[in-house]
Amino acid sequence: MSGNIDAFLASKKPEDEDAGDDANPEEEVKGDWKAVDLPEVEIKSGEEDKDLIYKGKGKLYRWHEDQWKERGTGDVKLLRDKNTQKITMVMRQDSTKKVVANFLIEQDPLCVLTPHAGSDKAWLWMAHDFSDGEIKREKFALRFGTPEKTQDFKRAFDDAKHFNHCIKTGEAATPAPVIEEAKTGDGN
Repeated sequence: MSGNIDAFLASKKPEDEDAGDDANPEEEVKGDWKAVDLPEVEIKSGEEDKDLIYKGKGKLYRWHEDQWKERGTGDVKLLRDKNTQKITMVMRQDSTKKVVANFLIEQDPLCVLTPHAGSDKAWLWMAHDFSDGEIKREKFALRFGTPEKTQDFKRAFDDAKHFNHCIKTGEAATPAPVIEEAKTGDGN
């Protein structure tokens, strides 16, 4: 392998070493530049056919390789499908918008919110998550900024769980009201 490096170094011409010494980094680059009009593209988030029934801000962790690993900080949303009426939880990272949690809120033994020992601002549960493109049973922890926000999430989550159970069994259930989300220019 050192023969390849020696051959490369031998092929380097001495004038290559100082080729950029007289170049002015402040000089304007000249070229035949053309302005290009790009068409506006509609971005699909996958949430267009869903109604928002809860939104909160939290930090999500996943139990992986025998330790808690941070998945991201962002908006936690409970979304009701307009066709099936089933409610899912979706969470995206704030900065990248990558989906870090995506699962149907199911009955026991999954989706049972358990208080995190030593904290009144976090919940633990298990779910069949689809955020990585395949269904896997995952253990999650979600931490909120205040105990009040933690309790608001629990109420919405438990109501969604009951609603999904009623949809599955054919029982009558009152759907949660839809929240109108403010649209911003950054794709949210």
